[in-house]
Amino acid sequence: MKRTLGLILAVVLCAALLLPVLASAAGTTYYVYTADGKTLNIRDYPSTEGKVVARYNFGDPVEVISFMGNGWAMVNYRSTVYYVSDRYLVKNPPNGKTVPVYKSGTEAQEKASEKTVEPFYIAARPSRPTGWVNFRQGPASSTKRLGTLADGKELRVIAETTGWYKAEDPVTGRIGYLSKNYAEQIVRNVTPVDGKTQMGTLNVNGKFNLQCKQPTSYQMSVVNDKGSSVVASITSADETRPVMYLSVAFDEIMANVERMNDLTDEAMKALEKTFTDMNEVEIEYRQTAYGTKLMVAREIGDDTDFVDILTVYKGYLIEFNMTPGPLAADQKLTENQIAQCVQFLSDLDFTPVN
Repeated sequence: MKRTLGLILAVVLCAALLLPVLASAAGTTYYVYTADGKTLNIRDYPSTEGKVVARYNFGDPVEVISFMGNGWAMVNYRSTVYYVSDRYLVKNPPNGKTVPVYKSGTEAQEKASEKTVEPFYIAARPSRPTGWVNFRQGPASSTKRLGTLADGKELRVIAETTGWYKAEDPVTGRIGYLSKNYAEQIVRNVTPVDGKTQMGTLNVNGKFNLQCKQPTSYQMSVVNDKGSSVVASITSADETRPVMYLSVAFDEIMANVERMNDLTDEAMKALEKTFTDMNEVEIEYRQTAYGTKLMVAREIGDDTDFVDILTVYKGYLIEFNMTPGPLAADQKLTENQIAQCVQFLSDLDFTPVN
C-alpha cells in the first residue's frame, strides 16, 4: 500500500513539475525532416527504450520546448511533454516532398560521375537543428573541410555527382561540395510574367514586397535578410556577364516620400553626393514604366567597373549595383550590359503590403 501511495505521489509530483513547463515555455516551431519520408517516433522518455505514443509525419511542425543536449528534444504534443530524436528536426519547413537517401562512392567514383548542370539553388539541412553540415573540397567525406554550413544556408549548384552537389556560396564565392543527404533543393516562384520568368518576391520587414522579373539565364538568391533590409545577389552561369546586387531597405528619412520624384532638390543633391564623394561619376536620370525616377551613377575615366542605380518608393531605398563578372574583358561594363541593368530595374514591380 505504501509503495502504491508513493508511486502515485511521484506521478503527481512529476505532473506538477511538467505543467509549469508547458504553461511557461515559449515553444519554438521546428519541422520533421526524415529520410525517405519516414515518420518520427514520439516517446514518453528520452531514449529508444521509451514507449512510442504517437508519430509525426514528414514535414509536420513540432513545438520544441527545449533541446536536451543528449540527442533528444522535449516537445509539446497535444499539451503533454514528450520526446523525439532531435537529429530529424530542422528550422525551415521542407518543400513538401520526401528526402531520398544518396549512397556515395569513393572520391574517384564521385568525380567520374560529375556533370555540369543548369544552375539552381539548394539549402543546407544539417542533421541537428543546433548544428551544421560540412562543406568540403571534394565529393567525399575524406576530403578537406572548407568550412561548415548552418541550417538554411543557400548555395548555388553548378555541378553534381551521384551523391554530392558542387556548389558556390553566393556571398563569398567559395566553391565546394555538399552531400545530397544534407541538402534540399529550393523551389522558387517561376510564374510566367509577360513572357518572362518571375524570380520571386523579396519581403522587407513584412510591409513591402519587391517582385522581380528574371533576365535570361540569371538566378537570384537572398544574401541576407535583416528584417528591415534585404540584399539579393543576381548571378549568371556565364561568368563574363555582370554580377548584380539588389538592396532594399526602409529609410526613416524617406518615410514620407512615395517616390524619388517627390524628393526636394536638397535631398536629391544629398543622394548624388553619396556617389560623387567616393568616385568620379556622372549622374543621369531615367524614368520607369511605373513612373518611378531612377538615379543612375556611372564611373567615368579609367575606372568603369560599376554602375549604381538608386530609387525610392514608399519610404524604401532600392539600390541596384552592377559589376563585371569575374571573366569580363578588362573588368569594364559594356553599354549593352548597362542598358540591360537599367531595363531590369525598370521592369521591377513595387508592391507595398496593404
